Amino acid sequence: MVIFVAAIIWLIFRRQPTPAPHGLSCPKCSGAIHATYFRCPHCGDTLKHNCPNCSRIIEHDWSYCPYCNESQSTNAESTGSS
Repeated sequence: MVIFVAAIIWLIFRRQPTPAPHGLSCPKCSGAIHATYFRCPHCGDTLKHNCPNCSRIIEHDWSYCPYCNESQSTNAESTGSS
């Protein structure tokens, strides 16, 4: 009987997946995304990456890292030519 009641309580209070906020969408395919996603689950486009200088997670389209002020366009060019 205790297991049956515990199962009912678990079914009532289990965590439900949080829907994506209405304002966030992938810049490539416009699919709904969460702010914590690194890649779009719909098209696979990269949304975030690590700064090559300080290794902190930053948005993919940022020109400068807000943590170390490193230019991201020069790093992308130098790593792409290696």
